[in-house]
Amino acid sequence: MRTYTPEQLQGADPVFCVEFEYAGKVHRYSTNHVIIQSNDGDLEYLPTIRDFDYLDSADVLTVDVEANIVSVGLIFQDIDVLQTIAEGQVLEGIDAEFFYVLTKNDSCINTFESRVVLYRGQIQEPVYGDPSDLDDFVSFSIEAQPYTSERLLLDDDMVIDDRFTDPDSDTATGKPYPFVFGYPVTSDNIYTAPVYCVKKYDSHNARFMIAGHSVTSTSVKIQDDNFNSATKSISTAADGQGNIYSYIELVPADNVAMPGTGTSGESREWWIYLNDGGYINPYGDGSLSRGGDICRWALNRSGQQVDDGSWANLSVILNQYTFAGYINNPEITAFEWLNGTILPFLPVSMQMGPNGIRGIITELWALTYVSTVYSIEVGDDKQCQQSSPVSTLRNTADLSNDISLKYGKRGHDQTMSLTMTVESNLAKQSQNKYGRRPRVLEADYIYNDGTAAKVVMDKIRALSTPLQTVEVVAPSELGWIQVGDVVDVTIERVHLDKRKMMVIAKQWTDAVWSFTLLFE
Repeated sequence: MRTYTPEQLQGADPVFCVEFEYAGKVHRYSTNHVIIQSNDGDLEYLPTIRDFDYLDSADVLTVDVEANIVSVGLIFQDIDVLQTIAEGQVLEGIDAEFFYVLTKNDSCINTFESRVVLYRGQIQEPVYGDPSDLDDFVSFSIEAQPYTSERLLLDDDMVIDDRFTDPDSDTATGKPYPFVFGYPVTSDNIYTAPVYCVKKYDSHNARFMIAGHSVTSTSVKIQDDNFNSATKSISTAADGQGNIYSYIELVPADNVAMPGTGTSGESREWWIYLNDGGYINPYGDGSLSRGGDICRWALNRSGQQVDDGSWANLSVILNQYTFAGYINNPEITAFEWLNGTILPFLPVSMQMGPNGIRGIITELWALTYVSTVYSIEVGDDKQCQQSSPVSTLRNTADLSNDISLKYGKRGHDQTMSLTMTVESNLAKQSQNKYGRRPRVLEADYIYNDGTAAKVVMDKIRALSTPLQTVEVVAPSELGWIQVGDVVDVTIERVHLDKRKMMVIAKQWTDAVWSFTLLFE
């Protein structure tokens, strides 16, 4: 959102600042001398930033996190930086913040608390001691915390072992506690999640773990690999280390195979169909099943800094999609799982922002659900000027206009039980113009017919026509516009009138902002 009023913005100039703590001192440097009022008193920033490079961008064609870098060259003050480094006080890894404020008539017009933070990260790869430069001149980059987190999605100590008195060593011992989420609603009941025998039949009953946590469902239907089934009530208990898990108990009368007795046959696998939902949603009612909530849950499991507010704001779009299933891969990380199984079916990408990983809408059809932040008029005598030709980002060879989705994954044989196709005028128009271009998608965690149809329609909208970009330059007062923001753009020269476009790149060049805008 805009930080300043139009009156404040008119004629104001940005002053770029960097702040970090090094060698027991807070260092505050800027492109021009500025004193910024704060709740803790006035803060002085010394004009020693000699050069910097700032580019913020998002890749709308992938689901990987975009981690941008800021580079800064500055002259240290009140410290012998070469001596300090020689004494072992390194700059690498120090937290730093890069931001700007606006000045007018040589006075800062906002407070420190209302500064525009462009980037937060850690100082990396400092270059110093150049014999052709000042002794106190240092250049370095500010990089966000690495997003290739190795933190596993599941807790590595949640494994079936001797904390249980008599687990089935052949089928259960060593298995991770399954994480079960969502409600697999389809036209047919599909047994989707594995269960493990944590107590063999002891002349009374056998106990099967259905999830390594509490669930919203009160009952479950279990099936062995002979396809014998029974509906059982769900209970909870604590394992030997105090971890809560959900379980059911079977008796011979259920006619389902159990380790410890052969009265109902033998089985190597058991699968369940939840009659309600799995993991309790920490972000709302019911079970964890909606797309936006699942993204927030997985990202918060990643150990990375997450801009949870941005994901909450996108929930109005992302929570229109539901997912269900189980996770029992002990080696998968939060990012691997989210990137590989959920994000490909949502109109969103991730970007490393100043407040952590944030979500950005990437499929332009979804912009209809997003409010524009500003209206831009582009022309020689307008506020902004066109600085590039209109370019095509996706060529016709990359288009898809005949899309089908396989979904409803079965547990026993791991095959998809359903296929979704959608009749669409948009697809027909694309086929008439570019020819038929088929694509088949598979979704491990989609069971809902409505979500499947929505994903297919989304992909038709996103992939059946080329995307286009145009670059414009804007005055300094529009620097509050962020990558991922949606703007209304009018460019009379190329006959674009109030077209919704998304900002996919932003760079400060020669006293103006350069924006790359995406549209279709």
